[in-house]
Amino acid sequence: MNLSDTIAAIATPAGEGGIGIVRISGPDAEKIAHAIFKPRKNPPTHPSDGYPAPFDKGGQKRDFGKGGVFENRRLYLGTIFNPPDNALIDDALMTIMRKPKSFTGEDVVEFHCHGGQLVLQRVLEIVLRLGARVSEPGEFTKRAFLNGKMDLIQAEAVIDLIRAKTDLSLSIARFQLEGALSKKINQIKEAVVDLLVPIEAGLDFPDEEDVSMLSDPEIESRLGQIRKEMEKLLFSYDEGKILKEGISCIILGRPNVGKSSLLNLLLREERAIVTPIPGTTRDVIEDVVNIKGIPLKLMDTAGLRETEDEVESIGIRFTMKKLEASQMVLFVVDISAGEFGEDIKILKKISDKKIIVIGNKVDKASQDAKDLFHNAFKGIIKVEISALLDRGIEQLRQTIYTEARGKKGEARDAGQEIVLSNTRHKISLEQAHRAIIKAEESVQSGLSGEFIAVELREAVERLGEITGMVTTEDILDRIFSQFCIGK
Repeated sequence: MNLSDTIAAIATPAGEGGIGIVRISGPDAEKIAHAIFKPRKNPPTHPSDGYPAPFDKGGQKRDFGKGGVFENRRLYLGTIFNPPDNALIDDALMTIMRKPKSFTGEDVVEFHCHGGQLVLQRVLEIVLRLGARVSEPGEFTKRAFLNGKMDLIQAEAVIDLIRAKTDLSLSIARFQLEGALSKKINQIKEAVVDLLVPIEAGLDFPDEEDVSMLSDPEIESRLGQIRKEMEKLLFSYDEGKILKEGISCIILGRPNVGKSSLLNLLLREERAIVTPIPGTTRDVIEDVVNIKGIPLKLMDTAGLRETEDEVESIGIRFTMKKLEASQMVLFVVDISAGEFGEDIKILKKISDKKIIVIGNKVDKASQDAKDLFHNAFKGIIKVEISALLDRGIEQLRQTIYTEARGKKGEARDAGQEIVLSNTRHKISLEQAHRAIIKAEESVQSGLSGEFIAVELREAVERLGEITGMVTTEDILDRIFSQFCIGK
């Protein structure tokens, strides 16, 4: 990446829409705007109050062409044309956001055109002919990071904001974009540095009277406080990951117990075919439902049974593959049957999953059948429902929510939005946490301050990786390659 380049891209999704945006960033952005955009009313040739001076801070003259000086952060209505023959391309709005107060920290120009893909492509082609190049995925945000407009946590929060599927995941991304997690990580890092400074001073200047030496109990106490703050964040990761990415959930059970009816009820739409004929579902049907802020990736599957039907057998094999990748199982049984031997055999084959047993058709079940149901699945989370009458669904939603968040979610303060939700952050924080534990062990073993200092420096470096104070080009490439072109 060359920061002296001017980059451009279509910043809105492919397809037709009311508005489409072409974004330009870099030293030639404003020059290109003057070359292809003619406003309905020309801005003044000589700057007046509220308009930028014709010279930048370095004293170099800005090249505004014949169009005068555009006011910063103002929308201008005009036309985009092709410079060689002045052919009209589109009526559009244009705005200039000058450095350093722009998203990238560079001069940024945006053309708000009509949202046809051909129109946007033609505008981009003209911009590229005038010296810009197509941006790499995430390059606008990467430049914002490199120009100090945001740290690495905030840059990653941009993609989380774009991908958010629920209000909770949106809230977490928004909180991180505003710098809440960055502030917390920096507070922990500063606490480590504040401890490291007197230890290193004591090592470098042992005979100086004005160097205050810390006692071992004092060092150990401060290390313990730092470790606890790290553990609070690490404790939040499982929940943060679920709130951001959701949880994959498979609906299992024997044929004709109401799996497809349950899917339709949770989605509140007729997504799966429901008939009284066993074996109707042959393929895996997938969709996402919002359960109190958690994206639940639901999979309705073929009923599990012995069958000679080749298509149904293939569906059952798909079901078992999806089961391996799922995190939660909604195991549906016919509670009215009063006999659950085959269901229990299937359930015994499932391990390492969050399991909720759902007794469907409760409206048809006798009290004896209900008692048999609760005895058969003793010790397992159970919910009684009637998919036919839409009974028990809200209780099921609450149970799914509680089981998805787990004990960690219940223990965490409901108002605390500073959570870890990014695997990269977790790995670096775990490494810093291990370094602090090793430093504690060094103190307890009576080792020299040099051993403690080595571990504290390691912790500072790992914490710096999270915010981007310490990073490599390889890490940056991996992070920003996830972004779309134009962001």
